[in-house]
Amino acid sequence: MTRIALVSVSPLQHDSRVLRHATLLVDTGYDVRIFAQAPLPASPPAPVTVVPGPGSDTRVRLGMVLRQAPASVVPASADLLYWLSPSRLTTRRDLLSFKPDLVIANDWRALPLAFAAKHSCGARIIYDSHEFAPEEFADSWRWRVLARHHVVRIEDRYIREADAVATVSDGIADALAQRYGLTRPTVISNTPAWQETAFRPTVRPVTVLYHGAVVPRRGLETLIESVSLWPAEFRLVIRGPAQGGFQQHLRNLAAPFGERVTLEPAVPPDQVVTTASRADIGIFLLSNSTVHARFALPNKIFEYLAAGLMVISSDLPEIRKILQATGSGLLLPDFTAEAIAGTLSRLTAKEIDSCKRRSSTASTVYSFTTEGAKLLRLVEQLRYSRIRSGAP
Repeated sequence: MTRIALVSVSPLQHDSRVLRHATLLVDTGYDVRIFAQAPLPASPPAPVTVVPGPGSDTRVRLGMVLRQAPASVVPASADLLYWLSPSRLTTRRDLLSFKPDLVIANDWRALPLAFAAKHSCGARIIYDSHEFAPEEFADSWRWRVLARHHVVRIEDRYIREADAVATVSDGIADALAQRYGLTRPTVISNTPAWQETAFRPTVRPVTVLYHGAVVPRRGLETLIESVSLWPAEFRLVIRGPAQGGFQQHLRNLAAPFGERVTLEPAVPPDQVVTTASRADIGIFLLSNSTVHARFALPNKIFEYLAAGLMVISSDLPEIRKILQATGSGLLLPDFTAEAIAGTLSRLTAKEIDSCKRRSSTASTVYSFTTEGAKLLRLVEQLRYSRIRSGAP
């Protein structure tokens, strides 16, 4: 039986993409093992080897300074310093013990680990970039100064070792192909499995939902501040895994609004759509300031569709294509509290319900049935390639 390792150097509990891919591969009959950080979901779809986490925020920052910043001066240092992390050495040992036939490396952090398996076991590699790593956090000066050169060096060193490359949007696929001289990567969008969601007419209070990572640079401060300008019948729910310090910062901003603004913990990935369906509008804010942001197509957009919500988003090209094709929502004219409030103020229940119905229809098209088939085709192609090469 073909052994497939899904390597994700991040917490598994809320990584819906890795969990979906693992479930699909297990159901197809592959021997799958996931390598990822804790916390884990209650019932992971495959055996999990826990990757040691980075530790406290202080240790993360120290690691960035000691292991990533030197590449800003000496790019070649990235290769050596990557392996100074004890957790990566432990993960490499465990991965090689599994002896995978195929490694799906989730984002740039997993690429050197996948290459180690290719060198040792003859494993094929699918590099699932998720994002556009060279600019993922380019709106943070600390990341640009301390980490960017390290990230670019690692991805540039190993991406051509991958036997196939996948990503989440057309724009990122084009950017990766141009930057690295690759055959255009396969686009596997972050769509959930389709599930029927009953239509719920809009009534007061009208609930606006943001769900996803509760982290800086997602426009959440602007979103909360805009509530002071919203119509009285609108309320805001922010739901997702949060950083402690930033979450408290948002709670302080939200305090003057009382019950009109609620911060809620994340729910398990298989409950995200059902829980979201209690809202009326799904919102997403991201400044169009980098290539990474410009071509963002996050899973929350498809989850909002699946939940039967009207979608309101920053005007980003990939999201614009979805909303124009489906008629399921509106694009904000700019990235301000006034623009958010102005858009909400003009909405009627009838308009919201019309978009909600279109979202439900669109969710049958933008589903994991289609996107999962793309992943299976890549896996099958590489499996047969390995067989034809005479690999054991």
